[in-house]
Amino acid sequence: MPVENRNYYDVLHVSRDAPLAIIRGSYRTLMQHMKNHPDLGGDTATAALINEAYAVLSNPDKRAEYDAELDIMARIAGGVPGGHADHEPGTVSDRMLDASRECIFCATSHDFGAGRKLDETCERCGSPLAIAENQRIESIGQRSILRIDKEQEITFYTQWPQSSAFTGRTEDISLNGLRFATEQELREGQRIKIVSEFLEAVANVTNCNYYRVGLKVQCVAGVSFATLRYLKSVGGFVSSHV
Repeated sequence: MPVENRNYYDVLHVSRDAPLAIIRGSYRTLMQHMKNHPDLGGDTATAALINEAYAVLSNPDKRAEYDAELDIMARIAGGVPGGHADHEPGTVSDRMLDASRECIFCATSHDFGAGRKLDETCERCGSPLAIAENQRIESIGQRSILRIDKEQEITFYTQWPQSSAFTGRTEDISLNGLRFATEQELREGQRIKIVSEFLEAVANVTNCNYYRVGLKVQCVAGVSFATLRYLKSVGGFVSSHV
């Protein structure tokens, strides 16, 4: 069976809600009574696959992670990558936010108004408050935008507060936004906060594509900057669009 098509529940001939006792019993039956163990004349590759499945499904943490991956793959197969029926914090459609009066990521009010400086940040979540268009115009006029390598490590948040940041790696960066890959599930219309060594931004997810790599599902998302703050400055930018 190809690696990407393996279903450990099928390998052990158990249902997805099978308790640990059933999983253990099925494993013993396959290895001993059905003589899949190499010492009993079984095929080495088959025995290795059975052991691999048992190692995951007999471990509560690994099983929970595996179940989550199965859920994502099922949604992808069904054409619903996000699978969210309701809006969550961090979505553009929660309500229209006034950037001159509040942070468009966490909705915290501020009194900087339309004349806020380019380096102003939200006192609650630290998101930049300067509208991205104003930041781009100012930076381009001074020729002070850093030429950034396309592949950069970033961290991002989908809501605030959030106990720890998600991680990703950029594939392309432009004046208007960027494209990055992550194992975190995202969806179109979601608003995220991005933090990196070269910029901070609040961005809107404009498109998401999901790819299965073995048992992992990777999301490649394109985002457009809503607010923006450059942390470094010299040189020119890499491209004019994502």
